[in-house]
Amino acid sequence: MIIKAGLIGCPLKKSLSSRLFRLFSYEPGGKYSYTLLETRGPAMARTLEKIKNLGWAGFNVTLPLKEKIIPFLDSLSPEAKAIGAVNAVRVSHGKLEGHNTDTAALKLALKEAGCRLRARTCVIWGAGGAARAAVRALGSSGAKTVYIHNRSFSRAARLVKHFSGIFPRTAFRARKLTDVPGGAATLFVNATPLGMYKPLPVNMRFSGPAGSFYLDFAYARNLTPFLKDRAGRVISGIDLLIYQALKSSELYGGRRIKASEIVKLKDTLKTRLEERESKTARRRGSKRDF
Repeated sequence: MIIKAGLIGCPLKKSLSSRLFRLFSYEPGGKYSYTLLETRGPAMARTLEKIKNLGWAGFNVTLPLKEKIIPFLDSLSPEAKAIGAVNAVRVSHGKLEGHNTDTAALKLALKEAGCRLRARTCVIWGAGGAARAAVRALGSSGAKTVYIHNRSFSRAARLVKHFSGIFPRTAFRARKLTDVPGGAATLFVNATPLGMYKPLPVNMRFSGPAGSFYLDFAYARNLTPFLKDRAGRVISGIDLLIYQALKSSELYGGRRIKASEIVKLKDTLKTRLEERESKTARRRGSKRDF
């Protein structure tokens, strides 16, 4: 069975999603036809109508549409509603069901890295859809304090107000993007495109104490500027992407993945993806990023 799916957002030129979903054909649950549709906010309605006409089973959503797509959907999962952002949409009988798999992916990646969140002080850069998912993951896991750094302070403040009401035991604090993180933080999350599509500000290279964790939603063949030369444990955006895609595939293909097999499956897909990208780079005689 061919499962039609895809990705909407802009820009998509560095996206690995289509190559990743093609690798799912090696796994139980069906083969994927996965299409990238560059879409900006004004074209949202036309793109969604096109997706329905093409018979897609679902699609992923990336920046800058994770929040903007919500008014166009017929329903939201409890997780997506609580986060206020959507990164996966299931198409069922012509209806669009919004979901969010970013929070689950982040929790899986942090657990694999051995990062216990309870009572931890954390820093997140960004206040968009990925940041919202990260804030929910940290708050629901018992983080002590979460600092949200963003270019728009008022946007960060709105996230603080929203999640403070949901997780009163976690202290949420808004900060400017250029503010230097506090010394007590031991988990640092880049939930912006900075370093992938735009230069990384100097303050985002702040280092925590020994044993700190650094997680980037962005990804590249080698470590991103945010993760490069860190003394602590780094968590690649590739791991997040694969975990997110695996959880999305459950929505599109209907195959539930057992908790006991998801890490092994992620590692297998990561190895296959890296092998395929290396072969492609050698054929082209380059060392380009993903």
